[in-house]
Amino acid sequence: MDNLENKDRELAPLEREFNHVICSFEHFFKSQATAGIILLLCAIAAMIIANSDSHDLYEKISHMALSISLGDFTISHSLHTWVNDGLMVMFFFLLGLEIKYETLVGDLKDFRDSSLVIAMALGGMLLPAGIYAAIALTGSEATMNGWGIPMATDTAFALGILALLGSKAPRSAAVTLSALAIVDDMGAVAVIGLFYTDSINLVSLGYAGLALLGLFMFNLLGVRRPIFYILGGVLLWWFVLQSGVHATAAGILAALAVPTKPYAQSRWFSRRMRGILDRFEKIDKQDVSILEHQEQHELVEKAQSVAAMTTTPIQRWGHVLNRPVSLVILPIFAFINAGVALPSDLGQVFNSVVLVGIASAMVLGKICGITLFAWLAVKSGLSRLPTGLAFPQVFALSCLAGVGFTMSLFIASLGFAGHPELLAQAKLGILAGSIIAAILGTTLFLIINNGNQAGPQTEQ
Repeated sequence: MDNLENKDRELAPLEREFNHVICSFEHFFKSQATAGIILLLCAIAAMIIANSDSHDLYEKISHMALSISLGDFTISHSLHTWVNDGLMVMFFFLLGLEIKYETLVGDLKDFRDSSLVIAMALGGMLLPAGIYAAIALTGSEATMNGWGIPMATDTAFALGILALLGSKAPRSAAVTLSALAIVDDMGAVAVIGLFYTDSINLVSLGYAGLALLGLFMFNLLGVRRPIFYILGGVLLWWFVLQSGVHATAAGILAALAVPTKPYAQSRWFSRRMRGILDRFEKIDKQDVSILEHQEQHELVEKAQSVAAMTTTPIQRWGHVLNRPVSLVILPIFAFINAGVALPSDLGQVFNSVVLVGIASAMVLGKICGITLFAWLAVKSGLSRLPTGLAFPQVFALSCLAGVGFTMSLFIASLGFAGHPELLAQAKLGILAGSIIAAILGTTLFLIINNGNQAGPQTEQ
């Protein structure tokens, strides 16, 4: 914990020695770049296995059946389906919480402050989609289904790169990129719902609407216990899954119903905590462990309850889900989806319309779209650049926005379902485009930083 030294600890017999080993691991997992690094490692592992003698094992794992049964009721799907239609709902739920938070009190609250990132996101969606569509016209009709793939930005990867750059990238770049990715994700969710959805079962959709209405009623009635939203969310997920709309839409919709008001006001928190702390200090004994002092234990539990009642569910649940989603769910998704066997003739790969279209759109489309729309928004007077961010940094940031992995793979699996060859080409295009964008963005930030440092020295 922060500022907790060993002299203030009650250590287990072997804990002091074990801490020397585990400390570096704890620091790594708390790092902002960790999620992106683990995601990348899982994608690389999938690619290596898929192109090794264990290729058949990788396919068996991906298509392994996983069943849940209760009496005569049975649900059975492949592991690939459970990950994409099940686990990824948690990612979209967390994404929905972030969207709701940003639009209520964050960077997207005030249109004058959010107009720049909205303009940048629009450019970063429209031009990549347009470039891909123009290239896809030279291919088969099925290739056009991938137009939505290059639109999204992978927040974990892009922010992870900025975190690794440290002081070489301005703080405002990370804030702008985060807000840009949120708007990007809104667009990607809309694209999935509108253009990558099969036939609709209106009856199941109606039941989904009732489940969503129930979640909003919980909110209006002041219900803040997670169990009610978990049960309602599971029902919503099931009915959305049966309706034909992609199941991950349930995650976004459920997040919109999460309460944003705390149970108690901050003034009550201050009074209550002062009373608990005063009582705790009065009965505290120097050489007596809390294990031997039941009243102290009860006071600590009261403090935890008071703290929980003073925080909002949208913040608390988002904090709880952030690490499991970024460190477990997304890496599993990357491992299951990123594995693609390279053809023996690599020259054939670069003749692929899908690969070239996606890679070009992710790099050129993002750079041109984001930079152009940012310039138009600022020059028109609609927006202003954040402090510390100039157009050279905007250009570098637009390169990093071309790193599209999680959402791009997800849209590819929808757009090219039933076309395994095109899906394999799309995955290679996503990997190639993301690598090129990451290298370009990182290099530009380093060059700009070195130029800024050299400028004052030259003047002296």
